This record gives sequence, structure tokens and C-alpha cells, in this order.
Amino acid sequence: MLQIHSTVKLDDLEAVVRAAAQRHNATVTVVSQLCQPHQEGTRSPARDAFVFTLYHSRLYAELLAADIRFAGFLPCRVAAWPDADGSMLQAMTPSKYCEVLGRPDLLAQTAPLDDVLRGILDAASRPLTVSARVRPDAGEHHWGATEDQVNMRAALPQRIDYRGTKIEDEAGTGTHDAPGG
Repeated sequence: MLQIHSTVKLDDLEAVVRAAAQRHNATVTVVSQLCQPHQEGTRSPARDAFVFTLYHSRLYAELLAADIRFAGFLPCRVAAWPDADGSMLQAMTPSKYCEVLGRPDLLAQTAPLDDVLRGILDAASRPLTVSARVRPDAGEHHWGATEDQVNMRAALPQRIDYRGTKIEDEAGTGTHDAPGG
């Protein structure tokens, strides 16, 4: 079982896990939020947890070809919950699947997936970027968002219809509106 402490808060963890998975040729296919209801008579607040479902097609295909019973364990899942100063990440290693299935001869085939899963969790234990101010030789800079932090959901498209009309074509007359005087 892999368990790693992350300095990233639970609310920001999805972007970090997605970026780490992409760097390891894996994909986060599902993010499930699990809510613990508040119990009457207890002082502890309700806590949330997330489960990230990771998919790595090439490595999964190799394991399924070796023993189809791996389908009961794949895709890999990573559980995350809030911790004092960040969050905890936990996942069962694919080498454990071999123990459960009684196939120690397949440990060599699960090793690459173990390495990928460990690499994703290690990368997710740190924030996406480190501020330039952390370096001792860095001066006072104001850095903007990096490529991993940009959200393109609300971006204005280059073309606004199926005919290829640009927004600039619709915005004005194409000549200077106020020739001056």
C-alpha cells in the first residue's frame, strides 16, 4: 500500500493529480467525491475524500493479457483526504494484486505499473509550480499563471460560427469609425 503526504490542499489536488498522471502517460478518468455525513452527538466535523481513477491503457493491457482476473482490480484508484497541512494520498500497488490473485510469477509485469503509480503520487505530493521567490538568488518578481494553471473553459474562440467568421469581423466596420476633425 502506498501512502504519501501531500502539501497540496484537497481542493487543489485534482489539477495536480491530473498533471502528474499526464506526465506519466496515464489519464484520470473519474474523480469521485465521497462525503462523510456529520454524526449527531460528535464534535468532529464532516470530512470529504476524493477518489481518483487512473487509466494507463498499455500497462493495463499487458496485465490483462497475462491474467484476466486483473480486471477486478483495474483501473487503479487513489484515495485522498484532508490532513493537517495538506492531504494524504493512498493507493494499493499492483504488486499487491499479484499476492491476492496468487500469481507471484507476474510481479515483474506489475513493476512498471507500480513505478508509474508511485511516480504519480510522488509528483502529486508537491504543488504544480514553485514560486521563483523560493530560490535564494531570485529577486522580487510577480509571476502570472503557468501553463498548468490556465483554465480555457471560458476562453473566447477564434471563430464564432461554423462559417469561420472572426469576432473582429463582427465588431466594427473595417474602417476607422472617427476620422477626426
